[in-house]
Amino acid sequence: MAFDRDVRVSLCVVTLGTPDRLRGCLEALVAHASRHDFTVVIVVNSAAPDGAPVPVAVPTGVLVDQVELNLGWPGGLHRARALTDAELLVWVQDDMTPEPGWLDALVDAADAHPGVGGFGAVAVDDDGRVVVHNAGRAEPPDAVERWNDTDTTPESLPTEVTTYDWVTSKGFLTRAAVFDEVGGPDPRLWPLNHVDKDYCTHLRCHGYDVALVPGARLRHGGSQSAPTSFRAFLAHWREPWLNQRWARSVAALAGRSSGTVDHPCAEWRSLTADAVTVAAAVEASRMLVPLTRSLAREAADLDAVRSTMLDDMRAHADRVAVDHATSTAHAAYLQEALSAAEEERDRALRRVRRLRRRLRVVEGSVSWRATTRLRALRRRLRG
Repeated sequence: MAFDRDVRVSLCVVTLGTPDRLRGCLEALVAHASRHDFTVVIVVNSAAPDGAPVPVAVPTGVLVDQVELNLGWPGGLHRARALTDAELLVWVQDDMTPEPGWLDALVDAADAHPGVGGFGAVAVDDDGRVVVHNAGRAEPPDAVERWNDTDTTPESLPTEVTTYDWVTSKGFLTRAAVFDEVGGPDPRLWPLNHVDKDYCTHLRCHGYDVALVPGARLRHGGSQSAPTSFRAFLAHWREPWLNQRWARSVAALAGRSSGTVDHPCAEWRSLTADAVTVAAAVEASRMLVPLTRSLAREAADLDAVRSTMLDDMRAHADRVAVDHATSTAHAAYLQEALSAAEEERDRALRRVRRLRRRLRVVEGSVSWRATTRLRALRRRLRG
């Protein structure tokens, strides 16, 4: 339905600029059939250095909110929350496409499980096979980077709504009242990375369960919002902070789906900043987009150079191998020739030795000595 603040379900799309995939995502959301009334809100984080708004072609009825800076994924979700009075908020990534029944399954699960604060969807490929990552355990408590390793949903997807320690934020439903109580996702996880695990852990510390809804399925492009190299940097930048922040609380929840435990509770809300700080932060957020894209291009160029060098090295190695084979064959030929020459030499030496033995026999005979004297006498008479 057309945008209405009082609708029950609000689909909150957060995007960076206007990537090509965005139009397809929005069209799929608007066309999605559901028994529940819902609207679509899109928050467009600026990807331009000057923060200038850009034309956004969206289907009829979609509310567009353009931000002059890059609030990131968690900040964009806060912005989308402020635009609606909906009871249920659904987080939508711009590279996901819902499967039939996705939203109904999420809302039905929310109605059936009032003690659950967040519901995750299941990612599938084009053939309907479950793919990672969807849900898992918070283990080890002090190594959030290893939590994905606990996801067994591709091998053993539950048939009913099932509690987990964390679910992913793609196609994720949370109650607006719960969102407000815990303070929403931490905007300091800027611009993205582990926002879902941070939010799910915060829900659990407030006594709300987190559950996976097997019937809520979607297709997901997967990590298209940021270059791989930048994601790697974010991991090294934020994971130690997250581990230090949540390890004790997660350990206190061990063996329980949720419980009221001591935890750092949205302390970012008490932060204050003067105009200078705000201005610097705005420019830093604007700078990040062209910086990461420039670094991605440089990495791509280096990969191309590296690939060319590897091709040249392989071609050189092939030439060396051919030359080596030729040299080996020639060496083998020379070795055979040398062996033949040595055999011929040995035969000649044996003949020489035989002739010398025969000569000594002849020289020692009487006739040979007499003939030798007669020749010497003849030479004297002639002289």
